[in-house]
Amino acid sequence: MLRQRITTAVILLAIVIVCLLIGPWAFDALAAVILGCCLWEWLRLAEWDNRLAIVCSVAMSIVLYWTEISQSPLLHTIKEGEGLLIFSATGTVIWFVLTYLIFLRRNVGWNVPPVWRWVLALIFVPCAWFSLMYLYRNYGAIFMISVLALVWVADISAYFAGSHFKGPKMSPGISPNKTWAGAISAFVIVLFLAYLSWMTIPAAPFWTNAVIGTTTEFASAGLIFLIVLYSITGDLFESTLKRNAGVKDSSNLLPGHGGFYDRMDAQFAVLPLTVFIHLLIQGI
Repeated sequence: MLRQRITTAVILLAIVIVCLLIGPWAFDALAAVILGCCLWEWLRLAEWDNRLAIVCSVAMSIVLYWTEISQSPLLHTIKEGEGLLIFSATGTVIWFVLTYLIFLRRNVGWNVPPVWRWVLALIFVPCAWFSLMYLYRNYGAIFMISVLALVWVADISAYFAGSHFKGPKMSPGISPNKTWAGAISAFVIVLFLAYLSWMTIPAAPFWTNAVIGTTTEFASAGLIFLIVLYSITGDLFESTLKRNAGVKDSSNLLPGHGGFYDRMDAQFAVLPLTVFIHLLIQGI
């Protein structure tokens, strides 16, 4: 299983790198396909008919890609500035509510009605798309990856620290393997690496450098805590949906990993939040 996971991850990484080297149109197309796959998996968790879910997901991928290449003035208001601020704020507020509900039900579980499962999917996929494209288009691949890496570091830290320290379960009714030790370790390690990069390479185009360099130490630590919290929420929300649907993985598209949604779950919560914070800091 581990060998299969590593092989799949290496292949995916190679595809992403090649698309980034080719140019924006290639990466945009890849991102649209990945988010379309996530939507397909999400709609199946919402008990949609598979054929209808496929049609909706393909249509969403096409529409998302078109929004990025379109020069429409109306779309420009969503992709930049105040329009994007409203869009990212909407996603951030909804995820805040979900954070409250998930931690409220963490011991007993939460049965999310199917209608809310697909409604939220149709909201969060575009939110993630516009946030991801904004970061990539305006600040480049490294800055965008630095945002995605926050989730990767938090996830890996929580996994290994939780496995090592064990201790009290964080959400036994939703995801029994997650512990408070893992969650706390994720925050500590992400915060440590953020400040380490700021002190050693402050000019590097990292999201955390931009935040630490333009806010107080206390504020930046609080914002990084929110990132880790939202990352955990995104993960727990997908776990909730999978429990509701009675499945282990969102699909089997990625051997050893499950589905694309299994790999992107936390990003759906973190991407709008990071863009919302960034826009506020920049004064847009």
